[in-house]
Amino acid sequence: MPEKIWTLKEARAVLPVVIRITDKAVRKSASIVNFLEKNIVPEIEQERQEAEVQRILNEWAGKLSSMGVVVKGLWLADFDNGRGYYCWKYGEQELLYEHDYDSGYAGRKLIEETEIDGEPGEG
Repeated sequence: MPEKIWTLKEARAVLPVVIRITDKAVRKSASIVNFLEKNIVPEIEQERQEAEVQRILNEWAGKLSSMGVVVKGLWLADFDNGRGYYCWKYGEQELLYEHDYDSGYAGRKLIEETEIDGEPGEG
């Protein structure tokens, strides 16, 4: 699927779904990681559990990508706005940050609310 261009209104509307999908994946993978940190298991079981974590991550990324959301890293999701990305990371309850195409996560800044009725503004 080609990347979707999101208005701020659209991205904020779909964010609760992104949060639910991510929260489920985080909880499932954290459960496995916690188990492995607290238990010594045979190598084959360790590998099986690690493969399951990878499967969970791949499934999470696939679900978000199928919605037109760009997965940028572990629990990081971007919404292409045509000028850069609205940027969300797990733990945030709102979509508050953006960055241009070149600066990436390190260049995150608060969103400048220049959109009217969900359409990109002139800012």
